[in-house]
Amino acid sequence: MKNRITDLFGIQYPIIQGGMVWVSGAKLAAAVSNAGGLGLIGAGSMKPDLLKEHILKAQGLTQKPFGVNVPLLYEKAQEQIDCALDLGVKIFFTSAGSPKKFTSYLKQKGAIVVHVTSSPELALKCAEAGVDGIVAEGFEAGGHNGREEITTMTLIPQVREKISLPLMAAGGIASGSSIAAAMALGADGVQMGTRFLMTRESSAHENFKKLALEALPHSTQIMMRKTVPVRLLQNQFSLEIKTIEETFTGEELKNKLNEHLGKYRAKMGMLDGDLAAGELEIGQIVSLIKDVPSVEEVMKELISDYQKTLSRLPLKLD
Repeated sequence: MKNRITDLFGIQYPIIQGGMVWVSGAKLAAAVSNAGGLGLIGAGSMKPDLLKEHILKAQGLTQKPFGVNVPLLYEKAQEQIDCALDLGVKIFFTSAGSPKKFTSYLKQKGAIVVHVTSSPELALKCAEAGVDGIVAEGFEAGGHNGREEITTMTLIPQVREKISLPLMAAGGIASGSSIAAAMALGADGVQMGTRFLMTRESSAHENFKKLALEALPHSTQIMMRKTVPVRLLQNQFSLEIKTIEETFTGEELKNKLNEHLGKYRAKMGMLDGDLAAGELEIGQIVSLIKDVPSVEEVMKELISDYQKTLSRLPLKLD
């Protein structure tokens, strides 16, 4: 599976683990890197001091390349980036903000920069900003989503039409067959969040993992479309958000949502395991995941399934 993605990052397989808040720390990132992919520490839920701890821990757990995902919407993004640079991190995935904000700065420091985008137009802006690669994330993905609501299957070929950079597909990918499908659409590799969240090495609480194993195809829903769209596993908290969105409008809606969200809801649900009051961010593909194996087992299954998929594809249509 050697290609532009493996060459760019110095890894064995073009499989990237998404940088997720609260669940993708040093243990998960190092495990993915050791298994041949690229692990990412999700800095979105970390203050600089905690990010430093996780980077140092990851450096003690793997000699393979790993990176840091930095959501640019947070006020401490500059501090997080400088912290990672000071510790020798050379791979940065940025998201939730303009690719112009830090790309030049990171490139001057000798870093590899990848930006996450949700539309062909934004992908073109990423290329113009000078990034080394792009993650095009479809509407199926968990957590924060683009406002365009473009699904992965339609997004990837449209992004490929716009840019020639190394391209990673994200959203709804959790198997070797979906990796093959993404590559058939024009991607060079994939970024996977939910499949790696559902592993033994992820920091997601066991309560969250057990609930996710029971998920049905309709168990996730996009909430907060009028503010910051996010895909959640349905629970009491998501129903409360839905009620607020149906009751209020304008500034009052924003104020009510901010008031309801301002209690570390994602930490409560994803890390601490409060399945009623917590925010549970996860992708739509979760309904196909029926186990919580090790990262190594996941990677082996992904590669095996990918090869099996390729072996049954050469059908001629005369």
